Amino acid sequence: MEIAETGKSFSPMGKEKPICVAIVICNEIIEDKTTNNKTLVSLFSAIQVSSLPTQHPRMFIMASFTSGHGKFPISFRITSPSGQELMRIDGEADFVDPLATYDFVVEVRSLVLHEEGVHTVDVLVGGEPLAGRRFNVVVQR
Repeated sequence: MEIAETGKSFSPMGKEKPICVAIVICNEIIEDKTTNNKTLVSLFSAIQVSSLPTQHPRMFIMASFTSGHGKFPISFRITSPSGQELMRIDGEADFVDPLATYDFVVEVRSLVLHEEGVHTVDVLVGGEPLAGRRFNVVVQR
């Protein structure tokens, strides 16, 4: 159901679906425990490798949401250029204040990469893709 005045999407139980305003991929995230502010270190959109398959040791994905109200299942997934799902993390988020911004951080360790080309990080809410970000895997020749 859609409300014409705001364009916001509501579920039958009156929950307002969140909007993903950013997805960032980086090497490190430092969080200040007092303020919950985050410092993103070494943002990237490409991974250079010497050969395939290879294992990327560690990366972080941060997604920022706003305008949500209620509990929603949220998933992060990474897919290869051929569409193979390489990683998926499922969870649930409770959006209490639709005016607030909620940052969700996922640490990905030992991601096995089999293909050169554009890979996709997708954020799904309620099983539906909400936003995505791409990164390229390049074999150095």
